[in-house]
Amino acid sequence: MGGDAALAEHVQPWLDSLAYRVDTPDGSVVFTGDTQPCKSVTDLAQGADMMLCMCWDDQAVMAETGEAIGQCGTTGAAEMAQEAGVKKLVLGLYGTRSISQDPFYKATMGMQRITKGGIVFSEELLKIEL
Repeated sequence: MGGDAALAEHVQPWLDSLAYRVDTPDGSVVFTGDTQPCKSVTDLAQGADMMLCMCWDDQAVMAETGEAIGQCGTTGAAEMAQEAGVKKLVLGLYGTRSISQDPFYKATMGMQRITKGGIVFSEELLKIEL
């Protein structure tokens, strides 16, 4: 069993945000923490079985509201997963608008055009198989 960590890009210089990778005999998992799409997290996630990534909202909405800096949206999360070759992308920490205004199936369809891996919208206490 092993692991690693990398600096993520969130709200520097006010605080540092970290991403973690845990490698086990059953597979590898990356926890992005709060981050915008960035090379350090993509490099950390190379070939991971699963990446748990913050996903604040639909990328287009985030661009319109100015929320795209410092955090991932649907497109950013999917692009990082695809570039890293992640097998399963698990999204969490959604904003309230992403739940009420953009149904998960619509977001998933857009993300499936980007990443070839599986996509899961997580919820509290959800058990997810590697």
